[in-house]
Amino acid sequence: MRSWRALVPILTLLLASASTAAAQSRRGELRGAWMSEGYDRDWPAIMQSLHDNGFNAFFPCFSIGNMALYPSKVLAVAPARGATPARGATPGGDPGRDELAEAAQAARANGIELHVWRINWALWRTPKDLLDQLEAEGRLQRDSKGQLARDNPDVEVDWLCPSNPENRKLERDAMLELVRDYDVAGIHFDYMRFPGGDYCFCDGCKERFQEQTGATVTTWPDDVMGDGALGGKWRQWRRNLMTSLLEEIADAAHAIKPDVSVSLAAWDDIEDGREEYGQDWIAWSRDGLLDFVCPMDYTPDTDHLTDHLTEQLSLTRSAIPLYAGLSASRLKSSVDLIEQIEAARAAGADGFVVFSYRNRKLVPWLPDLRATVTAADPAPMPHGHPPASFAFSGEAVSPPAQTNRVIAGARLEAEIVLGWEPPALSEDDSAAAAEQAGAMLERALDVRDPVGTYDTQPGLAAALGDEERLTGRIVVEGPQGATRLLLGPFDTAYRFSRTLGFPAPKGAFRIAIYGTLRNAAGSRDFVVRSPLLVGLSKDDLQAEALRAELENVVANACSRPEVTRLAPLAIQLHATGRGGGDWWLLLKAEDCETGPGSIESPDLTLTASAADFLSLARGEASPKVLWETGRLDIAGEDQIITRLFALYSGK
Repeated sequence: MRSWRALVPILTLLLASASTAAAQSRRGELRGAWMSEGYDRDWPAIMQSLHDNGFNAFFPCFSIGNMALYPSKVLAVAPARGATPARGATPGGDPGRDELAEAAQAARANGIELHVWRINWALWRTPKDLLDQLEAEGRLQRDSKGQLARDNPDVEVDWLCPSNPENRKLERDAMLELVRDYDVAGIHFDYMRFPGGDYCFCDGCKERFQEQTGATVTTWPDDVMGDGALGGKWRQWRRNLMTSLLEEIADAAHAIKPDVSVSLAAWDDIEDGREEYGQDWIAWSRDGLLDFVCPMDYTPDTDHLTDHLTEQLSLTRSAIPLYAGLSASRLKSSVDLIEQIEAARAAGADGFVVFSYRNRKLVPWLPDLRATVTAADPAPMPHGHPPASFAFSGEAVSPPAQTNRVIAGARLEAEIVLGWEPPALSEDDSAAAAEQAGAMLERALDVRDPVGTYDTQPGLAAALGDEERLTGRIVVEGPQGATRLLLGPFDTAYRFSRTLGFPAPKGAFRIAIYGTLRNAAGSRDFVVRSPLLVGLSKDDLQAEALRAELENVVANACSRPEVTRLAPLAIQLHATGRGGGDWWLLLKAEDCETGPGSIESPDLTLTASAADFLSLARGEASPKVLWETGRLDIAGEDQIITRLFALYSGK
């Protein structure tokens, strides 16, 4: 009889086959992979492999701190790993070979966008003599005790101080060299942050903080730490260091190459990233400093992945495309990765990037992905589209409005703006253009009209110059890409702005614009999507609103004196009916915790409808009255119940 170990490959194959049958592909997304640094790569083979398996983007690391893995004019060239690199390369790499140029050429030949991944600030691969020099020059980060980051076991490597002018120039020059000297689609920031909340407290940061903010530090570093007098201003200054440099580099990169993409591998915990690490990537996304963002949502738990992406997408408001960062090394099989890719799509992500191509798992899994979630042509890319905005109104978003929730079946009004302001026209031409464009779009976007192409008249095209022409179609689609409703085609010069209405579908959906931009430089396809919306019945919407309010009440229970006076006590809340759920409160003498779900052996269990729990929280009812009328069930010792009634006796 076969052992269970022998059955593992067979079971994995069966699961993969089942997943193949269920999983779907989707067009109009980025499918990418990160790859850690190294020399002596077969770049044509790598790019061919990515292309053949349905990928369209690659993020190889060629730049780390003050070291480069290519013949840089700005950075020192990093030694290759191992004493004797392959192909006879010297410890500094083969001087006759430019692997970044090779990678860029191979990517272009295979239709792969190459986004060069740079590790900012962190000094891996840096020789000791160069570290000693940087330390002597005061260019390394120090913690609040004055220690270098290399002495911290949680960091292990030195980091350049981001307030030091020489370090900032190094970062700028290193990123812009990639844009200026190489045929790359984008530059990809990573570690664009501090190593933690205890950095950087070097002498230079103390001086520059006071100089740039006008603050006066009396006690260093206590004044700027935690709840210190200058703590808030200090944390904002740290964020500004990253924001201002990112903006400077992004502006300069786009000036050199307008179509280049600027992107970020982002810290997954938004609040932690902002407060502790100085990486305010939500603001960077909303303010247009990035062309797309890849939060590193590395987790084996697909539900956790969905929760993170839902929060991230709601905060970025789909200002730029968000591509889910997934980690193959934390997953057990290709089936798990397929599940996470589909979950990312369902949450509203416009693509994914997997860590990493060098991983022993990912490359063998690529054929399984090709047979399922990467089968369809991924084009066009969601980033690099013309400017666009979406605004929603109408009966479907009537109060009580909730984030991305609408009433299914009710009329939804979508105001769509796509493109650029046209050049100045004469008064007559401008009036004619407005009248004709309005009539054209009214026909094209009327869902009652047959689908057709509505061209502008030759005279209008001539008046506008036709330098930027937009053609395509507008659809309502599901998160996995299936078209649910065709809203109509469009064909216009420069820009259109139109409000169209349709019944909100049930379930998750969004508006997608698939188009082609034509100008003097040629043509390229694009896709731009609205934020993900969810159509629910009125009853379901009310239940969600009730549950959200109850969740908020429980989360803030520790601030209510009548609750904390019950301590020490473990309380289980069981809310029934519409908006119901389970929550717990753990009250201690000097602490209070709350959370969803159940706890073992609570001292007090309260069961009531969600609406009655909210009445208690609002002070509209008392536990005793609800108990006497049979609307509240209480389980616990009599003396605890008596204390509960006494606290609410005035209500």
